[in-house]
Amino acid sequence: MPTREGIDVSHYQNEAGGGGASAIKWAKIASAGVKFTFVKISDKTSKDAFAVRNVADAKAAGLLVGGYHFLRNTASGADQAHAFLNTVSFGSGDLIPSLDIELIPATPAARAAYVQKAKDWVAAVRSAHSGRWPFIYTRANIWQALGNPSGFGNCPLWLARYGSSPPPIPSGFTNYAIWQFSQSGSIDGITGKVDENHLAMSFAEFRSRYSL
Repeated sequence: MPTREGIDVSHYQNEAGGGGASAIKWAKIASAGVKFTFVKISDKTSKDAFAVRNVADAKAAGLLVGGYHFLRNTASGADQAHAFLNTVSFGSGDLIPSLDIELIPATPAARAAYVQKAKDWVAAVRSAHSGRWPFIYTRANIWQALGNPSGFGNCPLWLARYGSSPPPIPSGFTNYAIWQFSQSGSIDGITGKVDENHLAMSFAEFRSRYSL
């Protein structure tokens, strides 16, 4: 299996640990060799219940931390970006933000609207972070189902494919920066399962290239 350099979490991990922000033991996670994490910050226009505390505690444990937003098709991209940007303030030394694109709306018109919301979210977040392109998190089959949309090629790619075989690269991208290779990892400090991530480069290069 690939090596695990990072994990990503949301309120699900807090709830699996019995609820409360302290349900995730970030010091234990750091001791297990995890170097970076993405924390769920927002979903549609709502903030994740434990976003602020998870970010603060992960930083206190010495991890490189970024945030992600789960994109929905039922609110504007600008409003969703506002929810992300106003929940946690990321700055120098943090990872660039990430947009989670993993829905396939039912009709071509709805899919086109979803893609436009993604573009609007990216534009708003870039504006707030000196033009830095955010990560796009997705799967190759989802990207294809959305029509292999253009306009995202400058975004670094965080690609999901579970197993030991590297993922195929979706159209419009040249490579991935992060490969989410498991959704059922286990680690000291988290009750239940957690997503595991492998870097396509050294951690030092990753930090240098993708920090704000």
